[in-house]
Amino acid sequence: MAEKTTEIRKDSVALSDYLHKFQKHEMATLVDRLCEGCMVPRYTVHNWIRGLARIPQLHKCKIEEILGEHIFDSLVNAEN
Repeated sequence: MAEKTTEIRKDSVALSDYLHKFQKHEMATLVDRLCEGCMVPRYTVHNWIRGLARIPQLHKCKIEEILGEHIFDSLVNAEN
């Protein structure tokens, strides 16, 4: 169980750190793009950012595709 929590935390920190590099209005636009691209509601993306929900593997790939940058640890991705 602790391993899952560590994975959720690691992914959420990576996503949060990436998004917080931008100004608020740019971050809001990126969150909107993630919602649309991943076909999830806005609260789901915010739960991912806050570490309240696990980011599914397919969504991690889609998030990186949308953002155009590798942000998740490939070792964690390989274990899923």
